[in-house]
Order: sequence, then C-alpha cells, then structure tokens
Amino acid sequence: MSIRLYRRDPVINGSWYYAVTCKGCDELIYILDDVSGGKYRVPMPEGQLSIPCLRCARDDIYSKDDVRIVQSAEDLDGARPRRIKTSATSRKLLWKAYPKAKAIIGIGLIEDRPAAAAIVGRIITSWADLEVECARLLAELMGTNIPAASAVFGSLRSGRAQHDALSAAAGAVLDERDLELFAAHMARRSSLEKERNDLAHGCYGVSVAIPDHIVWVAQADYLAMSAGGADPEKFLKQLFVYELGTLERIAQEIEVFYSQLGFFRGYLWARQDGERGSVFRAQRYPQLCDQPHIRQALDRIQAARKAENALATEIE
Repeated sequence: MSIRLYRRDPVINGSWYYAVTCKGCDELIYILDDVSGGKYRVPMPEGQLSIPCLRCARDDIYSKDDVRIVQSAEDLDGARPRRIKTSATSRKLLWKAYPKAKAIIGIGLIEDRPAAAAIVGRIITSWADLEVECARLLAELMGTNIPAASAVFGSLRSGRAQHDALSAAAGAVLDERDLELFAAHMARRSSLEKERNDLAHGCYGVSVAIPDHIVWVAQADYLAMSAGGADPEKFLKQLFVYELGTLERIAQEIEVFYSQLGFFRGYLWARQDGERGSVFRAQRYPQLCDQPHIRQALDRIQAARKAENALATEIE
C-alpha cells in the first residue's frame, strides 16, 4: 500500500513535526504536525510513503523507518498561499456598510477581485469533497462498501435528498446518543450548505469604493432588476458585500467540518472493534461533542427535545 503525503501548511520555527530527509537535496521534508510536541511518537502505517519535496521538487518513496520527529529551526511557506485573517461577521448590506459605494453587477466581474475570487472558488469546489465524506459516512451507516454507497449518494442531487438518506440510515442503526450527535453534524452541514449555495448561485459585482471586497446579489433579485420589473431603490437595498475575512471564515469552516465528519465516521467505525473500540468510543464521544459548532448544535437539539418532552408531559 502506498500513502500519499503532501504538506500544504507553513512550517513554524520551534514547532514539532514528523519529517523525512529528501533523497534529492538532503533537506528536511516536514510531512505532519506532531501535536505531542516531541513527547511521544504515533506509529506510522505500514507501506510506502509517497512524498514530494517542495524545495527541489523531487518526488520519491520513503518507508516508515525514514520518518523521524524533529523540532523545526526554520520558517517555511507551505504549498498553499498564506491565508488572511477570518472575520466572524456575515455578509453586509452594501448601503449600510458602505453608504457611498456604487456597484456594477455583471458576468466575469469577480475576476476584478482575484483574492475574493480565489476564496469563493475554494468554497464552491470544496463542497464536492464534503459530499465524498458524506458518501463514506453513508457507507459506514449502511454497513456496505464505499462504491455502493457512493452510487446511491451520487444519484441524490439535492442536499435535502442527501440529508434524508443519511438520516434514514442513521435512524435505523444508531442508538439515541449517537443519533443525537449525528443530528448535530447534519445541522452543521445544512448551515454551511446554505452559505455555500448562496455563493454558488448568486451574482457578483464590484465597486471602486471597496477595492478588496466583492458585491453580491441573489440571482432572483438581479433577474427581476434586469427584466425591468424591480424598483431601483429597492434593488440597491438588496445588494450585499462579502468582505475577504467573511469569505475566508466560510472556506475554513467547511474544511473544519470535513475533518469533523471524518472524526465522526471513525468513531462509528469503532463499534465493530470489540472491547478496544468500546474504550475508544467512550473516550472519543465527549471530544466530538465539544467540537466548535457541534457543541452549539447539540445544545439546540437537546433544548428542543427537553421542551418537547415538557409539553408532552403537560398534555398528559
């Protein structure tokens, strides 16, 4: 078995990593973060490790014996560009946030804001990877192989249909506690899907008064305006601005949720691993519950359930 390892994140001086020495330039290739800070070593999997060197571009094969834990004495850029700081804000009404700005909407104008275009591209294209992870989750829930589950999941084009298929499978095999955790993950998926769909199906524009950010309007509102059936003053109040920090937040939250789905799938897989799996699941459950956004979703689900139970008691 060959495992492909490709580091995209920057290397930070003083941090700990799993690394190999490049067979081409004899410099270190940092492949994975060592979250223990050099305190213990996680066993590497058996098989060949296929690793490219970002310094000399040599792409070679290494074994687990070639991997060692090191503390970096240098700062290095990763394969991906450095990201901007995220913002907790949502999109803003143009007329409120930038009252003096005038916008023009039209095809291709997003190209005039390359930084915004790159982040929007990440958001839209990353959703396909998220759906792949959902198909893997469906395979785990159905107890079937991934190609079979992928065929089923791929035939469901709408997010609602995908959600229903996952929920039906989960309801058939999960106990109450795991089903609640599953519901929290699906609530988070729905929230992110709405943000992604708005960006994928909206129309874009620019304003010279806001040179970094991008103007956005819902497709239906732009269509009504283009057809001459909308009040121009009303249309101006339907324009929004996505600032770069807001776009970056959405992009990173999708990436984080992709990992969260993988963690949840691993937790479910451990059900078939006997006593060792039971121990792992007992330790892992509170960690999964306390993840960002999953905790908030769980709290809402549990509060709604308590209210529902209280109402049922009153009726009785």
